[in-house]
Amino acid sequence: MDDRLPTKIWIDAHVRTCHAQGSPAFVVAKGDEARGGILLKVNQFGKGVHLYEQSRDFDGNRIWRRLGPETGEAEADADARVRKKRQFDSDLWVVEIEDMHGSYSCDAPVSAL
Repeated sequence: MDDRLPTKIWIDAHVRTCHAQGSPAFVVAKGDEARGGILLKVNQFGKGVHLYEQSRDFDGNRIWRRLGPETGEAEADADARVRKKRQFDSDLWVVEIEDMHGSYSCDAPVSAL
């Protein structure tokens, strides 16, 4: 039996948490409500956009994989990367987080690809 939280519930809770912490968050693409993947687009505006894809490590623990450069990338480049991922996986959720103060941190460890 799979005891993971349904994706839609995690998304709804995370969006509310971001808003409560002063970082507006919006679902920009919906995926499968039960088991869809999650892609976070963290927009730090002048400092660039950071993309994180939810994944699992070799032990089955939840992690976030950084997509793109560690220093961030232009929004147009990030959007192109998101479109490519969505073409490959239509069940992928995309959440955009506006992080003007650079204070957002993922709720699980981050790993580079």
